[in-house]
Amino acid sequence: MFILLVVGLVGIGVAIALLVPAGVLGAADPPRPVAATVVETGSCGQGMDTVEWDAGGEKKQATLDGCGHRKGETVEIVTTGSGMVSSAASVPSGPPVSSRLTALLLCMAALAGGFYAFLFRYAPLRAPAVMPGPRRG
Repeated sequence: MFILLVVGLVGIGVAIALLVPAGVLGAADPPRPVAATVVETGSCGQGMDTVEWDAGGEKKQATLDGCGHRKGETVEIVTTGSGMVSSAASVPSGPPVSSRLTALLLCMAALAGGFYAFLFRYAPLRAPAVMPGPRRG
């Protein structure tokens, strides 16, 4: 009975550790989208679009990691740190829940396997499920 309590508490601890918000663990905030205007358009076979946006009162220009927008069109962008920006629709916006869920399920499967091995090793030997019938003869 004690081992079942330990396995349950470890499982709950792992679940809490994996599902804590990423901000609590010191992860960086996701980039915030900014409205930008297409200044120069590039055809998809030859180049990329150039966009301009307002960053704290000053106008900035950068190359958009995309093509085919009309001149003067407003697009949502996120800055990537280099001279290029990306469309806000192409950047993941939330915490990486799928990788955390995968880790949680892996830990729970390991705990279940360990508990099964414990039961298999320390379970008392019992009679077989099918008892042999009387011999005919």
